[in-house]
Amino acid sequence: MRFGRDLIELALGILRREYSRGIEYASAVVQDGLGDVAVVFVGETPAGTEVFYALELQPRVCVHYYIAVLREYRGRGLGKLLVRSVEGRCRAQAYLATTTSDNVGARRLFASLGYTEYSWEELDVSARNLLLRATCGYDDDLVLIKGIAPSALRDVRNVSAKFNERECYYVWLRLRRS
Repeated sequence: MRFGRDLIELALGILRREYSRGIEYASAVVQDGLGDVAVVFVGETPAGTEVFYALELQPRVCVHYYIAVLREYRGRGLGKLLVRSVEGRCRAQAYLATTTSDNVGARRLFASLGYTEYSWEELDVSARNLLLRATCGYDDDLVLIKGIAPSALRDVRNVSAKFNERECYYVWLRLRRS
């Protein structure tokens, strides 16, 4: 396992193979100095990656932004290794991820690591808005949370709105213009 922003191109190569779109958001959060990268290797071969970031909410949260294990390396525990390693690196009090309801693999992975799954609709409006801003999870329909109840999160310094504007909205605008 290696960590570092200098691994972003390697990570993007893995993400391009596993995601059909949207990896520009992963690139932006790292290039803007807010995110970090983890890459897991099998021997000398990069087999999986995660792009993640921390936000100083109340309490501090770590967001699993993009995670992918190449198909030929799945079923070996590499996804769990990535998530656990990122949790150790972030040292946050709460952890967040978003996904779609049809992504059974991600849902099983996070459930096996103690994350609780919520649909956006079941959250109260203030928790939903805060979590959407903090995760850019607008294309997903589930949020996975570990370490805190959604309603207990607070954003006293408007960190999530600033992050959302810079890393979600401005990236979205750039993509629309290109």
